[in-house]
Amino acid sequence: MGAALALGVLSGCGREAEEPAAPEVAAPTPDAAANSKAAAAIAEAEKAAGIPPKPSDEIAAKYLAALRKINPEIVGDTDPERLIDRGRDQCVTIKSFPDEPDKVLMFTNTRFSSPDHPNGLGDATAKKINKVIVKYICPKA
Repeated sequence: MGAALALGVLSGCGREAEEPAAPEVAAPTPDAAANSKAAAAIAEAEKAAGIPPKPSDEIAAKYLAALRKINPEIVGDTDPERLIDRGRDQCVTIKSFPDEPDKVLMFTNTRFSSPDHPNGLGDATAKKINKVIVKYICPKA
């Protein structure tokens, strides 16, 4: 039996290790389903609040490029998703206060500020920002 054991040990020498089996792809977990339901609930709540849907990647890129063209400081190193969400929120403000342009500009300057301009980039720039938002982010009425 000792010889058989030694033969078994020796036969393993020089053998390349077997590659581990590829991990199995897991089926969607209940957490994934819950996250999907939560995302749908958020989208529905945003829609009910009048917040427009997120734009396509192509439209988002055009929106960000237009903001950058107005003033690169608007975009700076801000997360693009954050700028898109600010634009979506600004759509609600624009539609909620059509007869109060000063209020709309105040919100624009609050949402689109920078370290060098913590109170916004001014009303002239805010008007340009709102035109870009209406063109790219607000749904056509």
